[in-house]
Amino acid sequence: MSKKSKSTSKKSTKSNRNTPITLILVVVLLVSNVATLVYFMFLDESVPLSEVPMGIADVAGASEDYIGRTVTLIGYLVIASGNPILVSNPLFFFNNSLSANNYVVLTGPMPPLFAESVGKQIAVTGLLEVDDPDDGTLGMPVDSFFDITVEVTYPGVYTDERLVPYPEFDLIPEFFDPTTDKYAVLYSGGIKPGKDHYRYWNDIIYMYFILQMHGYPSENIYVIYKDGVGEDTYTPVDYPATHDSLDTVFAELSEEMGRADTLFFYTTNHGGSSGISVWNPMDNTGALTHAQVSDWLDSIDCRNMIIVMEQCVSGKFINYISAENRVIMTACHNAQSSYACDDEGNWDEFVYHFMCALVSFPWNGDAYTVNADFNDNGYISMREAFIWAALMDSRSETPWYCDNEDGIGYNVGQVIFGSGPWQGDNVYLGLGPPV
Repeated sequence: MSKKSKSTSKKSTKSNRNTPITLILVVVLLVSNVATLVYFMFLDESVPLSEVPMGIADVAGASEDYIGRTVTLIGYLVIASGNPILVSNPLFFFNNSLSANNYVVLTGPMPPLFAESVGKQIAVTGLLEVDDPDDGTLGMPVDSFFDITVEVTYPGVYTDERLVPYPEFDLIPEFFDPTTDKYAVLYSGGIKPGKDHYRYWNDIIYMYFILQMHGYPSENIYVIYKDGVGEDTYTPVDYPATHDSLDTVFAELSEEMGRADTLFFYTTNHGGSSGISVWNPMDNTGALTHAQVSDWLDSIDCRNMIIVMEQCVSGKFINYISAENRVIMTACHNAQSSYACDDEGNWDEFVYHFMCALVSFPWNGDAYTVNADFNDNGYISMREAFIWAALMDSRSETPWYCDNEDGIGYNVGQVIFGSGPWQGDNVYLGLGPPV
């Protein structure tokens, strides 16, 4: 054997001997680190638990170890429905996916200057408690806090507030069509207190006014909203967001509506793969399923249906509810979250731009021109309104469109450049061009 071969053999043998030693050292170090962490967190009273900052998921996953103890949690400060919450990631608030594992309700009096930290990542210290025993949502009073980031780093509206736009509504011209009876159902479930964000109410009241502008009598507009009580005295709420309410409303509509009429069906709030959320405190039977919504819509025999859905996973409905006389627009595709506005204001992104398209006006007062009349005929068709809303939508969602019975959702590029024919070119919320 050559010297080189012997040398290589010796190095290989030495390396093989060192490998188990290295592994043993790594294991010893890992065990030592874990033991040290456990010791200082649970055994050594000289290092209080409150001085060990943790993520929300850390305590939510082992809440029995932390309930009743003072902890420090890191998250983003959001004001939801007037209530401060700490969210592990602001996207969970913007895309309607808050759960017991990603947010904590902040209770009690808020410290001075707390409002200046809205939207920032902060560390909050307080006594951890159970806020909602039904779903395990945690809560804590704010004993102290400090900012981790000095400014808001992710675009969005972090203070969920009711809008009061009613004086402005009088300044907008009407687009009244007296030739047909029009009916509408505006729906928002909200799930439970704390998840019933005010932006859903804002989506409802603006759409309610737009419908009135386009010839929908108030007595023909059914508002189905969380617990059946509105957030102000201007927009009437008819029913709570329950299965029974939908049964009642569609039973009435099936008797009242005729084949020359139009139905506008509009949903906003939370959704998922199983359907659309209800108001859980008044209905514990689960979501409004795709099959149930399909049955309700099928009970109506009318000329046109315009269906706009804002909730998460709304695109999944297209396969269930598409039909020859229906124009369907959803904020996202069939396996996607939908989002709140990033910088327009406290609405949801897709329906905000849809509502702007219908009136050729930016509702937040921004200095830009809204013109969805792409064929310059003086009227906004439903296909044009969808194209404008989808093009202006800057969130991570893919709006879908369908105006035939093929059950397929089309993205904005397909709707712009597709050959059609598109039924939505001849469907208008109010008065259309002379035939």
